[in-house]
Amino acid sequence: MQSIELARIAVMNRVELSKLSESLGKNPWQVASNSAYEAQTAPTVTVIVTLFNYANYITGCLDSVCAAITENLPGGLEILVIDDCSSDNSIQVTEDYLNQRSDVPIALVKKLFNTGLADARNLGLKLARAPYVFILDADNWIYPNCLSVLYGAIAESDYTAAYGIINRFDSETGEGIGLLSFYEWSIPDLLHGNYIDAMAMLKRDVLLSLGGYSTELIQYGWFGWEDYDMWLKLANAQQPVKLVPQVLSAYRVHSQSMINTTNLYIQFLAKYFKKKFSSLVEEFHNSSLLFGQPLEQSPENNPATLADLLQHLQVENQRLLVENQRLQLENQQLKQLAVGI
Repeated sequence: MQSIELARIAVMNRVELSKLSESLGKNPWQVASNSAYEAQTAPTVTVIVTLFNYANYITGCLDSVCAAITENLPGGLEILVIDDCSSDNSIQVTEDYLNQRSDVPIALVKKLFNTGLADARNLGLKLARAPYVFILDADNWIYPNCLSVLYGAIAESDYTAAYGIINRFDSETGEGIGLLSFYEWSIPDLLHGNYIDAMAMLKRDVLLSLGGYSTELIQYGWFGWEDYDMWLKLANAQQPVKLVPQVLSAYRVHSQSMINTTNLYIQFLAKYFKKKFSSLVEEFHNSSLLFGQPLEQSPENNPATLADLLQHLQVENQRLLVENQRLQLENQQLKQLAVGI
C-alpha cells in the first residue's frame, strides 16, 4: 500500500508541474509526425491512442487503425499517439512506424511528464484537429468497419457519443473470453456500475466543454475509473449516447491489470462519485448497488466488524498523510521550477 501511495504522490506532483510548465508557455510535450499528417488539415475523426510501455502491442494497434474503412468520413482520419513517458522502446517502435507509413496521417506526441491516462487523453483532445475522436489504448485494436459504423451512427441523429460491442480476448492465448459494452445506454444502469469501455467515438467539443477526462481522480484512488467518470459526466449533462449493436473492437485482457490496484481504493472513489454526481443519484438511482458498491456494506458508513473499521481508519489516515506530503513536495518543486525560469 505504501509504495502505491508514493506513486500517487509522484503522479499528482507531475500533473501540477505539467500544468505549470504549460501555463508558462513551455509545452511539456514534443511532436513527431509523418508527411501525411502534415498534409492533412481537416480530418473528420482523430483516433487518440494512449501509449505506455506497450512496445509489443503498438504496431498491431496502429495496423488496425490504418486498415480502417474511411469512405464515409468526409475528411478522413488522423492518428495521435500520446506516449506517457514509456520506459521501454515504445517511442522508437512508433517513430519507425510513422516514418514507414506515408499514406496515413500519424503523429507521435511525446510527453515530458508521466501524468497518467486521463491527462494523456486530455492532451490528445487538445491536439486533435477533428470534430470527432475515437479513444483507443495501445494494447487494443479495432475492426476495419469500426470508425465508419460509429461515425454513421453518431452523425445520423446528432449523438454526442456512440459505442459498439467489444470482444475481450486473452493476451497470452488470443482466445475470446466474452464481450464488453453490449448493453443499451441507461443512466440507472450506469449508476449501478460501469458497463461501457473507453473505446467509443465522441464529439470533441462536448468533451472539452465538460473539462475532459478527470485528472483529480488520482487524489482519491489509482487509475481505472477515468472512463466511468466520463460516461457519468455525459449522463449528468444529459448528452445523447447510442449503442451500435455490432462487435467493432477488441480488448486485450492481461494477467495483471490496473484494475487490481484500483480495487484497493474503490470505496474512496465510489464515495467521491456519490458526492460529485449527487443529482444523478437522487434522480435515477434505483438499486441496491451504487457505483458497483452495495449500499448497506459501505465501510465508511457501516463497517461490518471492528477490524473493518480499523482497516478503513488506517487507510484513510495514510491517505491524509500522503496528501500532506504531496502538498509539501509540490510547494518545494514549484519553488525550484520558478527559480529556474
